[in-house]
Amino acid sequence: MGSADSTTEVVLSAAAQPGVAPPPQFPTGFRSGRLRVRRWMRSYLRAADADPGEAASAAALSRFGLEPTVLRERIGDLDAATRAKLVLAAAWATGSEWLTFIDPFAGVPGHVRTGLRARLADLAAADDRGIVLSSTTLTDFIIAEAGVADVEKGELVAFGSLASVVTEPRGSLPAELTGVNIWSGLARKGWLSIGHSAVRARTEFDGKVFVTLPWRSAVVSLDEHDPAFTSAAVFEAIVVGLRDRGSAIQAKLSPVDTEMGLALDVDLADLAHLGGGGGDSTADTEADGAGVGTGYGILHPGLGEDLPALRRNVKVGTHVFVDVDTSALRAYSVE
Repeated sequence: MGSADSTTEVVLSAAAQPGVAPPPQFPTGFRSGRLRVRRWMRSYLRAADADPGEAASAAALSRFGLEPTVLRERIGDLDAATRAKLVLAAAWATGSEWLTFIDPFAGVPGHVRTGLRARLADLAAADDRGIVLSSTTLTDFIIAEAGVADVEKGELVAFGSLASVVTEPRGSLPAELTGVNIWSGLARKGWLSIGHSAVRARTEFDGKVFVTLPWRSAVVSLDEHDPAFTSAAVFEAIVVGLRDRGSAIQAKLSPVDTEMGLALDVDLADLAHLGGGGGDSTADTEADGAGVGTGYGILHPGLGEDLPALRRNVKVGTHVFVDVDTSALRAYSVE
């Protein structure tokens, strides 16, 4: 996992080793979609220095749920799921001990993705083959039994089990995938500090640390004196970005004064609660930090009592006030 350029470079480096199948990739550019699958697969197998024969190629297609008739199709006519199956089958047909893939499940619908990913892992285990793959989706890494490498800006940021990489993120992608802000911090004399910010917390660590804060561990309001604020470290920030993430609407905040606040991402609303989630509306809003009596989806009543008000009140450039739940700050050693 990591930045696309860096992970692609790592996969290609692995593919350059003896006995390793190169990652199957579809051509791009003018009229590339008109290329027949048979011609593409033959070209890939030649590049992989493999000649499995028609029977072995057909068997590889069958292992991933494809009929031999797919070879007559044009690449541009294939859906994302069929393309992914074809990529896996082509690599499998090489017979190589190690297979490499660049984001092989990209664009595949969730229910198909889960089954296809499991199929690849089961076949590799049964045939004692190794896999090196890149992905930007956290669930793809559950098949990475040997470990996950986080590579960002050409550097190995972290390596270990999936659990260790995501529970103590040391890079931006695992932090993004697990829904937390991440900063470098310093622990000294029982206190944790992040840069020059006034946001501080007690800690047992000493020295340089990483610090994380979940996207829903802050209260945001248009009112500096909102009664929902509980600390003395409320700071002013500017909304510098808005985006959708899953069912949530999220804001990127930049502090007006870096001596007081932090740059952080926060969830503003969760549209999964529009239907009430099948439960009591009060319970739903309280669980997400929204006040009793606010509209479904609202996480910060101080920004608007319902979604239309939130849309009117919060735009890029809006000034807001933020109170961080310092009890949710989590520190772990840089080492």
